[in-house]
Amino acid sequence: MPQVTLIFWFGAVSLVASFRLWGIYTYLRADQKTRERTFWGPIFWLGSLAGGIIWGAWPLIFYSAYSAENLLLISTIFAGMITISAANGGNYLPSFLSFSVPLVLPLAVAHLLSDKDSLALVGYLLLMFLVVNFMLEVRSNRQNRELISSQMENQILVESLAEEKQIAERAMIAKSRFLAAASHDLRQPLHAMGLFLVALRNKEKDPEKMRIIEDMSKSSEALNSLFNSLLDVSRLDAEIIEFNPEHVPASRLFDALRAQFEHQTSEKNITLCISAEDHVIFSDVVLLERVLRNLLSNAVQYTCSGSISLHCVDGDNGSKLITLTDTGMGIPAESVEDVFSEYYQLNNPARDRKKGLGLGLAIVRRLCELMDLPLEMESVEGRGTVFRVIVPGGDESEMVLQTPPLRGMEATGRRVLVIDDEPQVLQSMRYMLEGWGCEVLLAGSARDALRVLALSDIVPDIIISDYRLADNLNGVDAVAAIRESVNIPIKAIVVTGDTSPERLKQVKGADLQLLHKPVSPEELQNLVDKLFKESDIANESLLPGFKSAANQ
Repeated sequence: MPQVTLIFWFGAVSLVASFRLWGIYTYLRADQKTRERTFWGPIFWLGSLAGGIIWGAWPLIFYSAYSAENLLLISTIFAGMITISAANGGNYLPSFLSFSVPLVLPLAVAHLLSDKDSLALVGYLLLMFLVVNFMLEVRSNRQNRELISSQMENQILVESLAEEKQIAERAMIAKSRFLAAASHDLRQPLHAMGLFLVALRNKEKDPEKMRIIEDMSKSSEALNSLFNSLLDVSRLDAEIIEFNPEHVPASRLFDALRAQFEHQTSEKNITLCISAEDHVIFSDVVLLERVLRNLLSNAVQYTCSGSISLHCVDGDNGSKLITLTDTGMGIPAESVEDVFSEYYQLNNPARDRKKGLGLGLAIVRRLCELMDLPLEMESVEGRGTVFRVIVPGGDESEMVLQTPPLRGMEATGRRVLVIDDEPQVLQSMRYMLEGWGCEVLLAGSARDALRVLALSDIVPDIIISDYRLADNLNGVDAVAAIRESVNIPIKAIVVTGDTSPERLKQVKGADLQLLHKPVSPEELQNLVDKLFKESDIANESLLPGFKSAANQ
């Protein structure tokens, strides 16, 4: 065997191997954009072709130097190299062909042309082995392409879903902003209208005019109910609703619900049966009452005849089972989950606002999740619906006696500062508060409020401020400025039509009471009376110097 030829052959093998290793190393270190360029395929193909040619040239150079036994061993090694090439080249078919064909073809031809039958048979088997591996490689390549295609499609779907998620999140943010802006703009005149109606009702004695005022009040209350539904959703989104369970008799909730819905069911000739017996529950009274009120409101709305029943009975493991049954229109099986979605309504394609906004059951489910109360529903279309709420049982010995409702409040001589940039709201608040016996100070902005207090040398008992004010200030800033000016933590109420979650958290974090427009007179009166009492208690704890300043 010529030594020089062998050295040149080994040198060529080493050079090609180095070139191929360099290509692989460069590819792995390249960035994603460079990897996606098209020249990498030809580079790998040329490397494989060069390697196949150099290995395939061996029989032409050294074939006669080996015995038949050595040639058989070398043929086995070449067959193994075909197998390795097939395994590594499944993703790129030209790489397999460019290496395997020039590798095997010269050796197989040399075997076929030899004068030994055993070598000729091996040459034939090598060609057959190459063809079989080629067929397997074609199938493997097809499967790899399909797999890569599926992965790319999945990646496109993932990116599409991510994009759709971002669109949905942006839509939710836009909806929240729209509701906040629209509710403020619409609540402002509705708030003033409600206050004017209260003042007008207190002054008017003519029965005919009183009926007109009552009709106007009902329209105002209907709008207020729609806004309250939107408000409940915003409060749930803001996650600021607190869960305060207590031991209470079920009759306390049921009696209030009976008083609220008895007249409505009587007008529709529906039998209303509410029974709490002597059961005691452990839950948040306000939130649970809201859940049952929404369920009853839906039952009354969708029941035209028959009956509605609300019962509380003993459940498993000391719990109480509250069941609401109606003989209404029922819910189709395909809509059972949809009715718990926001803004979804059955049989209201015209979006008649007399039937609400479709938020009742959505609020029910979310409140039940907040209180961790299992909620079950069974419904048969045309026959009625049954709702079941499982509530923890309470302890009668832990019940707190309910204080009797307020008959009125002592407001004579109390000083109230009202801040609002809407003249109509200021005047309506003045009429109502003066009707309660309060002394009212009016201001259109935080600056006006400070000037009014400085000129009058008066410290108000409480402050009622709108959230949105002039001069790029808000009610929270105005109250803070006044408290700092008089150096007294005056009790304050912020009134807003903005239902955005951020606004709710901001006001709550400033130790202020929050009311949403339109404010009901009863709600405002109860809160004002509560703050008067809290202010008295706080004043008693102040130093004498502060007490005298507050009473000036």
